[in-house]
Amino acid sequence: MAGGFKIAMVLPILVGLYMKNTVDTENEENILYARTFFVIGKIIELILYATLYYRISSQKREKTVEVSEKDMQPPNPLASMLGIDEDDDSVEKEKLTHTEYDKRVLAGEFKQTLLQTCIISMIHARWGVLIPMVVSVLMALVNKPDNALVRIYLFGEKESADLKRPFKSKSGFADMMAPKKTKKKKDKGKGSKKARG
Repeated sequence: MAGGFKIAMVLPILVGLYMKNTVDTENEENILYARTFFVIGKIIELILYATLYYRISSQKREKTVEVSEKDMQPPNPLASMLGIDEDDDSVEKEKLTHTEYDKRVLAGEFKQTLLQTCIISMIHARWGVLIPMVVSVLMALVNKPDNALVRIYLFGEKESADLKRPFKSKSGFADMMAPKKTKKKKDKGKGSKKARG
């Protein structure tokens, strides 16, 4: 499931380029369409978050997971590029049930959406820019099928390697750098075997 939606990530960029080159952003009718699209998109996101909250609350998952504060933060896209290892076993961890953990993840995602909505609304109010409004909604909707909570609670997927809690959030940069990181780990493993031999 995770890999199937990668091609769709190009769609918002293409729409943004199309709008930049062909759409008259000064036209009152186009401004109204963009605002309506933005508001409807955000309402759909709110409904989605409300549905997820209801499903998380109604499905009591008593299995526990140990998480640190770092696990609840969004990923650092530069870490993998700079070769920084973000895994730190010395950090103090808290034990949460899957239900508690999922609610915290959902709250974090909701706050992130709220912040993004406020920033884009302020940019539009100050400079009248339309493209971020349309692209942000498309990006959010395109990313949702790959979201761990959506896959578990809406698509009914069972816990697998990429749906294991704590969820491993990845940025686009992290995804691009992942093969190199894996290769480095394999090389390290070979080096240690040679040292033993």
